[in-house]
Amino acid sequence: MESAPGPEVRIDGRVYRYFAGTSYYGLHGHPEVIAAGCKGFRKYGFHTATSRAGFGNSVPLLEVERRAAEHAGQEAGFYFSSGYAANHILVQAVAEAAAVFIDEAAHFCVAEAAKIRGVPIHRFRARDAEDLRAKIQAHLPAGGVPLVMSDGVVPATGHLPPLDEYVELLEEFAPAVLMVDDAHGLGVLGDRGRGSLEHLGIEDLANGGEGRRSVTILRGGTLGKAMGGFGGIITGSAEFMERVRKSSNYYDGASAPPSPVAAATAKSLELVAGDPSFLERLRRNTLHLRRGLKELGLEVHEVPSAHVGVAIGRAENMARLHFELRAAGFLVPMTSYVGSGAEGILRFAVCSGHEVEMIDDLVSALGGIL
Repeated sequence: MESAPGPEVRIDGRVYRYFAGTSYYGLHGHPEVIAAGCKGFRKYGFHTATSRAGFGNSVPLLEVERRAAEHAGQEAGFYFSSGYAANHILVQAVAEAAAVFIDEAAHFCVAEAAKIRGVPIHRFRARDAEDLRAKIQAHLPAGGVPLVMSDGVVPATGHLPPLDEYVELLEEFAPAVLMVDDAHGLGVLGDRGRGSLEHLGIEDLANGGEGRRSVTILRGGTLGKAMGGFGGIITGSAEFMERVRKSSNYYDGASAPPSPVAAATAKSLELVAGDPSFLERLRRNTLHLRRGLKELGLEVHEVPSAHVGVAIGRAENMARLHFELRAAGFLVPMTSYVGSGAEGILRFAVCSGHEVEMIDDLVSALGGIL
């Protein structure tokens, strides 16, 4: 990649129309974001070279936490160097868990974090609440607390796990915990772009919220995808965030995020907060892409996620489609990723900056080679 991600990108010397990646607002190359990063570099240097518990709380880093919490409608935030680590941090904030139950389509980082608890781990069928119930009934020790771990949006396909159904069934086994990695939901789903829990109407239960206390919901995410910055984020009530910071050693043991990266990320959050058209254009483009793919006779889900994973025949056929689209100037990755199935998928992604005509051109090119 020889340019910033956006509607068009230069890769290996050629410019493509880019329908890949996760820069859903297309902010990673925004001139104000770049300028903020450069200013942060000049003023604060590379990074504070110490942990958050030392002297690592730079001004841009605290600004990221303030703006992220404001976007989430929460009191406080914890910003760290990678969204991949969000689950590793949150799982240590779970007071008690006798067994872990993981959606089989969940991201690698979810499965890795589950091992930290040191209790039995059981997988249930992707997005299948009834199989989750069966697995809990079969494997949860009597009187034990179940911990269910899932993505908010499946990274490969864009499907939405029925988190609201998970909450309902977990009330049968209360007290219980649901932990959600909302990396692909934050900034994309919900009326205010707060993510999958807002979309499903259960965000009031998360991270210290005033909801049904019998089921605890923990949620983490990333600012490196839709929100146009970089690094992991957890937001919640002040009391909850204090517990999160003390439950693992990321706060006092890991280096703080680089100051210029934080400065750029804070600017991205500022732009998103000040311009609802980012979300409006993204929502328009997600609908337009799905409509176009459906008109080609492809099986496409109804979730308004910014990416759509589609299986079009066997792996050999999808590889052919990928390379023919690439030859025509369109980048759509053919990938075998967790949650995609053995044959893989073509993963179509849009950003706010795509013009409708660009999506039409992609659909037309695909229709000509199916």
